[in-house]
Amino acid sequence: PTRIHLAPEYIFLENIYSPLIELSKDNGSPVGGVAKSFEWVNGELHLQIRDDLKTVDGKVITAKDTEFSLKRLLILSENTHGNFKDLICPNESLKDIESPCSGMEVKNNTLILKPNGEKAFLVAMLAAIDFAVIPKSSVDPVTLKIVDYRNTSGPYYVSEDRGKGEITLLANTNHYNYSKNIPQELELVPSGVDDEKDSITLFKENKVDFITTIDKLNPEKVIAFSKESDGTLHSTMNIRTFVLTFTEKGLKKYNRDERLAIGKTVRSVFQKIYQNVSGYEKTNQFFPSMGDGSLTEAENTHIIQMFDDADAKKIKNLSLSIVRLGNFEQFEKPLKEVFPGVKLEDGKNAPNFLKYENLNDMPDCFVSGPDTGFTEDISLISYSMYAGFFGMDRERGNLWLKDYMKTLNKEERLDKLKDLHFKTLKDVILVPLV
Repeated sequence: PTRIHLAPEYIFLENIYSPLIELSKDNGSPVGGVAKSFEWVNGELHLQIRDDLKTVDGKVITAKDTEFSLKRLLILSENTHGNFKDLICPNESLKDIESPCSGMEVKNNTLILKPNGEKAFLVAMLAAIDFAVIPKSSVDPVTLKIVDYRNTSGPYYVSEDRGKGEITLLANTNHYNYSKNIPQELELVPSGVDDEKDSITLFKENKVDFITTIDKLNPEKVIAFSKESDGTLHSTMNIRTFVLTFTEKGLKKYNRDERLAIGKTVRSVFQKIYQNVSGYEKTNQFFPSMGDGSLTEAENTHIIQMFDDADAKKIKNLSLSIVRLGNFEQFEKPLKEVFPGVKLEDGKNAPNFLKYENLNDMPDCFVSGPDTGFTEDISLISYSMYAGFFGMDRERGNLWLKDYMKTLNKEERLDKLKDLHFKTLKDVILVPLV
């Protein structure tokens, strides 16, 4: 959970692990998870750990396990959803699990967190699965690698892993969310990768019962299929934005006007592809309009006018990666028509998450579909920062997040988020598509 880059990883992990805090399915407000209750006491967050949470083999999960899990996160320091270290141990470097952390303490079965100033969003941040509770006994004490996926803190545990994504999960009857009404056994079936059939074919053959929201297949195909099948379709709000993002290489290679021309051309391609497709609409913003972080009316008008006035000249020798947007072929032909000599690749991950040997190995830009949110979500904001969507390297991104998280007044924080949003669009570091 310290290194989540993709939605399938996140969804798998939140089935086998549980965080300290969960979000209410009714209104999204924080409620007890592994911590049955929580409260602020003189600027400290006291999390009372459940007394009855056990793994499937009966191992009791205690406050010591929660402390261990958070320290492990700090030591590995790779989590992508929320800058936890700057809140809890801003000026400390933990060498090992036994190293003290001034912002963390266990008393009886209560975990006490002492953030650097009371942070209103710390509680909600702890609901991200990065902060999953992992039983200490399931982790190698030297390498800190997870070695036991049977004894977990979640509603399910791994019963069998046959490789290549074929995994059997069984319900943990000792979990606080256990019920006889939930599926007692889950089979994870790979689809649409390597030589595997796509999810709709598997559904038709009765080999899968459920197609997830993060399926590799295009959402519009699932929507169309639902109308002819006996399945039931559930839709989310529009919180996934297809965006063109320039990499460090692309920002150096092209000036702003050239990036604007590239962005306008890519926008026209994607908006033409999706103009009559159910579930998609044009957008000028990365964050949803009317949500936290959205542009003002004047800023939105400015961005619209900026693209209207831009020269959509054809740029030669562009390298562009399409990252996990479904059928690569549907983008290939129209992009090659508008960009002579373009180098297109079917990307498997956002470039800033990959370790390139040198700058020249990077594409100039990439199109991907990150999740955003209507309400302020430090987990998604930090994920977007580290994925490179705001054009900052790790050091600059950390500094911005540190300043953001130190700002206690929410209106002031959102002003900073809106300023970053507008600047990113105005400087053509990121171009919203649909």
